[in-house]
Amino acid sequence: MNNNMTDILEQYIKSLFNEATEDHIIIKRSNVAQKFDCVPSQLNYVIKTRFTPEHGFIIESKRGGGGFIRITKITLHANKDYIDYLIETVDNETIEVDEAVRLAKILLEKDYIDKFDYNHFIDSVEVITSVHNQFLNHVDEDSVEEMIRQTKSNLKDLTVRFLTNIKYNKRG
Repeated sequence: MNNNMTDILEQYIKSLFNEATEDHIIIKRSNVAQKFDCVPSQLNYVIKTRFTPEHGFIIESKRGGGGFIRITKITLHANKDYIDYLIETVDNETIEVDEAVRLAKILLEKDYIDKFDYNHFIDSVEVITSVHNQFLNHVDEDSVEEMIRQTKSNLKDLTVRFLTNIKYNKRG
């Protein structure tokens, strides 16, 4: 994907928010794709990677002829609210390794954590996944599924604990 186009689409969507009078915008994939001479999947990519709940947005999408994408900005009143929101979100779903890493990167970029905290978390994720990967080729299919389930559960627990530590140990 053309990174330049990704940045252009992100800036366009952010500019729509700057002009908006409400906390949401509605865009049509086809119109935006036509305006920037790109394929709709490029717009989907930008939305999936840069306008996630972790970034402070909720996405609603309707496909088809009259399809649209509604992007709503989550209004949070304080850093603690944001961390509470993340804890609740992570605790209520399965989290993949790339999502956990992306979440840590966002926290680092938004100065919720420092580089030490980020590296410590990433190292912990790597330990969890390396133990899992080490045994995948040595077990039967049912055990593989159980290991994957358990690894995701451990990753979720690690992420919730990490966020909880940020909430109670980082005052801001």
